[in-house]
Amino acid sequence: MNNELELLKPFANRLAELCASGDGAEAVRMLRQLGLLGGPLAAPVAQARGEATGDKPSQGQEPRRVGIWEPKVENGRAVFVRSKELAPDWHLWANIGRIEAKSGRKRVLFLGESVARGFLYDPQFTPAMALEGILQSRLGKEAVEVIDLARTNIGFEVRDVAVAALSLEPDLTIIFSGNNWDKVLPKNIPAVDTLLLERGAAGFKELLERELSEQVDRVVQEVSSIYKANGIPLVWILPEFNLGDWRDPLTNAPYLREGRNEEWIRLRQVAEEALAAGDLERASRLALQMVDLDEGTCVTEFYLLAECARRSGDREGMRRYLELARDAAICDTSKNISPRTYSATERVLRAKTRHDPDTLVDLPALFKEYLQGDVPGRRLFVDYCHLSSEGIQIAMSATASHALRLLGGTDVPYETLMKDCPLPTPQIEAETAFLAAIHNAHWWQSYDLVHYYCAGAVRLSPDIAALMTRFVDLQTRRAPILMCESTEHIAAMGSPLMQHYLLRFNYQRMDSLLLDAITDSLGEQGTEVRSMLHRLRKAEHSVAHRDTNLLDYYYCSEGSQQEVMWVVPHLAGYLNHKSNHYYKAFWRESKFAFVAEAFCPVTLSLTCRLPELALAEGRVTVSINGRLIARAEITRKWETWEILVPPQMVIDGLNQLTLHWPIPIFPGLKAYAPVAGHLAEKLYPEFFRVFGEIHSFRASDARKHSASQGAETPVSIMELA
Repeated sequence: MNNELELLKPFANRLAELCASGDGAEAVRMLRQLGLLGGPLAAPVAQARGEATGDKPSQGQEPRRVGIWEPKVENGRAVFVRSKELAPDWHLWANIGRIEAKSGRKRVLFLGESVARGFLYDPQFTPAMALEGILQSRLGKEAVEVIDLARTNIGFEVRDVAVAALSLEPDLTIIFSGNNWDKVLPKNIPAVDTLLLERGAAGFKELLERELSEQVDRVVQEVSSIYKANGIPLVWILPEFNLGDWRDPLTNAPYLREGRNEEWIRLRQVAEEALAAGDLERASRLALQMVDLDEGTCVTEFYLLAECARRSGDREGMRRYLELARDAAICDTSKNISPRTYSATERVLRAKTRHDPDTLVDLPALFKEYLQGDVPGRRLFVDYCHLSSEGIQIAMSATASHALRLLGGTDVPYETLMKDCPLPTPQIEAETAFLAAIHNAHWWQSYDLVHYYCAGAVRLSPDIAALMTRFVDLQTRRAPILMCESTEHIAAMGSPLMQHYLLRFNYQRMDSLLLDAITDSLGEQGTEVRSMLHRLRKAEHSVAHRDTNLLDYYYCSEGSQQEVMWVVPHLAGYLNHKSNHYYKAFWRESKFAFVAEAFCPVTLSLTCRLPELALAEGRVTVSINGRLIARAEITRKWETWEILVPPQMVIDGLNQLTLHWPIPIFPGLKAYAPVAGHLAEKLYPEFFRVFGEIHSFRASDARKHSASQGAETPVSIMELA
């Protein structure tokens, strides 16, 4: 049912039935979705995201603002200076205070998103710097200039920058964009309502991919047409994704047809067991059955299939499954999805430029050739999509090869141009590697990847040890970052990269995986920091000194991303998720951590319940450091439980807690009934079953007081295992 008018019929029928039945609340909700009661619709989202508005420049038009730079006439010529009104946005753009009027040099404009900014290298080293260095080495320093107009976090708004940038009189414009060309809230909400109730998340995924394709097609067509009309060459750079190393957090399948969710969970368990046992044929077969059940809407089985292909030496199969995993995330609204270029975008850009090869730098194809068929990973990337210096070198050499043909008709292969590309110093590489370790850890990546960047930083610069040690200190302190002495020392080091990234975007969290990777890397080079971390962690966070709220972001961040999203400080109010006032578990296990003294008995106070419309009752169990300690039968009513952890089960320092939930009842596709209402309110809906809910979870020193003393609500003692 691809015809949207056909999709409206079931919605209209449901509305008529509700009106006849007297269910006024539901009928009003559906009328608001249609916009008949003046309620909010999702259509304005396009404007909020700055999508193309269709305006076109006219002949003789006065120069207008380009990004943060506004025109100023000097000696009859327009120069562009940064707008003071836009000072809060300056850090998102190149650190350029003034763009001079066009001179006799060829002018190349470089537009794009954070990958074009050179995220984690900027402002010390950027793709625009690399491109300009290559072009000037071939054409002469006074013959060509590259103006860096890339902006972090730009999406389809790059269209407006490209149109406005015509005021800068370019000889060539290059657009490196696509990672932020992301899903938008669908406009036809009644159609979404029908799709979800009839096809589930798979139908929603297809709709998002179709709407994304249409939006990309429209933007590329508009920009290309405008530049062609003005006689200015235009080159698009198609981004690539870190297929080799980046892993989205594993999730349960979204709501499936009745009975399929339970079967999917069973298949996942046995497939993971088969993979662990080395039975690749069985693991692949079971994972393919999972794909049949969820219709490609979950990353979990694709990672299983990719790993089976890797172990079998099937590089093309591995690439195919990793691309499917990347694309599956488009319909996952439960967490913050890292930027990426979806297959839908790739297809449109390739189709739009197929008649003129010089108008597209195809990084997926280029990197595949460069790596001789291997999937791209940490060698070319510093995270999900941002390039390493080697990745920038390859990409900008290929771009320069296109530019030289378009500007002067000279044909130089990108391999020849690579030696002309300027590269960052070892100190800059070391600092970027350390920032990459932090960034990857804070996106829930593996210890192996985080340790790789930490070890690389230590290897590249002996000075990085002092920076890492200070970071371990400030990340473990209870005092806010700006009140830590270590922050002052890091600022005094004078590193532009640390000022730009670490001190601007870092949030304190327990960071056990990251701090382990740092202390291990330093220890491998002879610098012992682990004992300092151990002492400081106990002094600042031990339950022997104060109670620990395990739902506080600092401690809760040790868990899975889906569960943690509701407490991430810098995402509050940004993602338009439904507001949750308590912890929701989206899988059978929920992980927490606390710090304690050796042989210190700990009291855990847990207020939890099973979700609505789930089991009437079920068993929850609690493990500490891998050992079962307690169990209880819980219901759909909030109840507070007290758990005494005996001293012999408490270790010195960091202790790991795991709650194991019962498998709930899955309601089938009818669970999607409220989704259209959420979309009408411009909220990303929840597509995943909740296994359990936690209102509060605290750890305290059992020697000092019991959690039940003075409790305002009744407290039950959880049965010891």
